[in-house]
Amino acid sequence: MEELQKKIQLKHDESIRRHMEQIEQRKEKAAELSSGRHANTDYAPKLTPYERKKQCSLCNVLISSEVYLFSHIKGKKHQQTVRENSSIQGRELSDEEVEHLSLKKYIVDIVVESSAPAEPLKDGEERQKTKKKAKKLRARMNSSASRYSGLRITKFSLASTCRSSRQFIGLRWLSSSQLQVQDTNKASALDRILGEISRILEKENTADQVGFHVAGGFTALEQVLQVATTSTNLNTVSRIPLKSLCGAINVYHLVCNHCVENCTYVLFSNKITFLMDLLMHQLTAYVPEDHNVTLGRIANRQVFEGLTTGILKILAVVFGGLISSVTQGNNQNGASKLIQEMKNKASQAEVVNSRMQDLISYMVNIGLIEKLSSCFLSVQGPIDETPKIATFLHNATAALHGMCRLCFAVSGRSWNVFDEARQDPTGLTTALKATDLVGVLHMLYCILFHGTVTDTNTASPKESYGENTVQVALQSLRFFNSFAVLDLLAFQSIVGAEGLSLAFRHIVSSLLWHCSLHTCEALLHEVIVCVGYFTVNHLDNQVIVQSGRHPTVLQKLCQLPFQYFSDLRLVKVLFPTLIAACYNNPQNKLILEQEMSCVLLATFIQDFTQSSSQSDNQQREKTLSPLDYLELSNRFPRQTWEDARQFFLKKEKK
Repeated sequence: MEELQKKIQLKHDESIRRHMEQIEQRKEKAAELSSGRHANTDYAPKLTPYERKKQCSLCNVLISSEVYLFSHIKGKKHQQTVRENSSIQGRELSDEEVEHLSLKKYIVDIVVESSAPAEPLKDGEERQKTKKKAKKLRARMNSSASRYSGLRITKFSLASTCRSSRQFIGLRWLSSSQLQVQDTNKASALDRILGEISRILEKENTADQVGFHVAGGFTALEQVLQVATTSTNLNTVSRIPLKSLCGAINVYHLVCNHCVENCTYVLFSNKITFLMDLLMHQLTAYVPEDHNVTLGRIANRQVFEGLTTGILKILAVVFGGLISSVTQGNNQNGASKLIQEMKNKASQAEVVNSRMQDLISYMVNIGLIEKLSSCFLSVQGPIDETPKIATFLHNATAALHGMCRLCFAVSGRSWNVFDEARQDPTGLTTALKATDLVGVLHMLYCILFHGTVTDTNTASPKESYGENTVQVALQSLRFFNSFAVLDLLAFQSIVGAEGLSLAFRHIVSSLLWHCSLHTCEALLHEVIVCVGYFTVNHLDNQVIVQSGRHPTVLQKLCQLPFQYFSDLRLVKVLFPTLIAACYNNPQNKLILEQEMSCVLLATFIQDFTQSSSQSDNQQREKTLSPLDYLELSNRFPRQTWEDARQFFLKKEKK
């Protein structure tokens, strides 16, 4: 009986094993069919990481998601390698046969991931170096701030700046030491005072904003916000309620909004490092230190609420004000006088640009880029129903956009985007490259394609993207364009890499579809400019914009409304991108000729050549915003204008 029971048990185990094998085989077949469907019809694949990573055994390339899978098997290098290693009766394999063979034979699961103990040690050493460098930068900025502590903006007198006595009372109360004790009545009084100050500052009167600064408002706000940095445990109750802290953040934003004087003071008094430390305190509390976590998806959702979003909003405003102070160096406002006084007092080594470079370098070395990358990568779906996450993403991308513009403004290099002599002592470009643009492209792909809109050809106008998604997409593209201006080659290499290039093509195609249904000129122009930077003088990226199902990105650009081919203002936006996407690419030029005449592009180049020879080059040196780079000289190399004109005049054989 025991032997019989053993035989029955063995048969039962064997039956279960065969059943599990059949299930696995069915899963593999379903995956192959799904992959074939995506590859043939060009649906947007998922960018969500595989639970079990895959590898191309032929190319020895790690594949982390479905997007990377399809991008790799459609790549030229992989297809050429497959054709060299496989053949059917002496004939060359077709693209479909190459893809099918790749999925069946060469794409395999990684069973055991090899561990490299040297890398964590190296990462630890790098972190120690960056921490030491951050401490040195902070000490240097503190030393510089102490030298200029006596400087004040004297354009506005104290009597004329504060129009309400309540503002003085509120400032004195904020500065008092009574805030160190938790009290419901005092917290209510604090909320009331912050509300009164906010209502005064909401009018954006420069006199009131500067008066707040002169009366010591920034110091008072720091004393309030200092409470947030003292609590190390998330569960501890703060001595000041979160609502009051958010109110103080709001006042900080209002006092800097559209006020160049206060933004300049925040930088040179080194109060901005307090904001950086407060931001890093919040991010460290909610974002895990383990970078091996799958795309940071376990980041605490509380990071998208409370103080973090407000601080990012302040940084974006301050960066914008600093850029204005650099570009408006000849005006006579208080900020310019302060900068000029500092330049006269400082030594040659201590100039305005060096202070801004130290600020950017400090942000890079404290690990802000890596923390923000984890936050972006944690977003895996639509955001229209979660306005707090949408606000966080909008402000974070705005801050990154400001960092890139500020880095370009103080880099001291030529205004020419195509200048190969690029020096970035701040390390911002390296950090953005290491994090694949801080994960913004990944986030944008997920919020566009993991929501309700799945097929951009069949969706009705009611199924288009919501306002939150559109605003985040707009700010993300501004960040992309500002980084392209900062380092064009780095931008093209990152976005044109396997995986991200396919995601970028789907993003651009989908946003062009949305703009064709709704009037969204700002978003459309950012998309057009971004495609131009992506393709200029880059053959592989030019191929990407004409690949995929019809209408392709290039065809959608050619099918824009008639005003983009007749109105001079809109022509300056579209034509440089069409020239960049088709120059030295006969196949793209043939596609272009099916929709429009290439003579229009040649005429545009000729007219611009004549007008630019009469213009002053110094006018363009002040241009910093990506959307200000609408002239051909800033979006296509000047030395190839005549070659491009001849290329578009030449007739191609169809």
